[in-house]
Amino acid sequence: MPDPLLILTATAYEQQRLRDSLQQATIQRIGHRAWVRGMIGIRPVVLIETGIGAVNTTQALTVALQEIGPELVLQIGIGGAYLSSGLDKGDLALATEENYGDLGVITPAGWFPADEIGIPVLSIDRDYYNTYPLDPALVARAQHILEQSGECVVQGPFVTVQQCTGREDIGNELAARFNAICENMEGAAAAHISTLYAVPFLELRAISNLVEDRNKDAWDIPRAVQRVQIAARKFIEAL
Repeated sequence: MPDPLLILTATAYEQQRLRDSLQQATIQRIGHRAWVRGMIGIRPVVLIETGIGAVNTTQALTVALQEIGPELVLQIGIGGAYLSSGLDKGDLALATEENYGDLGVITPAGWFPADEIGIPVLSIDRDYYNTYPLDPALVARAQHILEQSGECVVQGPFVTVQQCTGREDIGNELAARFNAICENMEGAAAAHISTLYAVPFLELRAISNLVEDRNKDAWDIPRAVQRVQIAARKFIEAL
């Protein structure tokens, strides 16, 4: 049997459709998190609800990588699209890199990234600060699989923030700063820990809202949650 595929979601809602479709499903609590093991087709998977935010994600993924040796970490969920991306609600986005959007230094001359501090956030084969690139070949393979299954997906840099951006001007600034297409609250932490443990990592999100002046009436979270889980299942079945 192949090594399991580890699937991370911030909330149970973002994995419920996948959870309900698992064969041979079992539920455990490990490291204070719910782990759901089962099969999607011939692929063993472990679904973990991490909780929202970078700290929860870091704790949950670290425990998982100490316990099991997954073939791949796949993070799925919803995200907010920056206006310059051209993405709309329900669209799928695949990360080419993850960026800590708030990590750095504010000075009278403006914002500077974490390398302004001069201490790497992570050092392995190189020094890492804000940006964690994903394997281009793996991203390209994922896009090909998704497109072959009938899904349309846009690649680009993602930004991870501690506070959801509810102002259009700040969203535009973050998009320009990182040349990014969307934001979320967990991805950079998962990319960081996957890099530390040398485990392949992918991040797939569906757009629930545009990053504009906050207007919850314009969001469509149910559609985004459904879209990303349908696409994730197609991807897993085709691996």
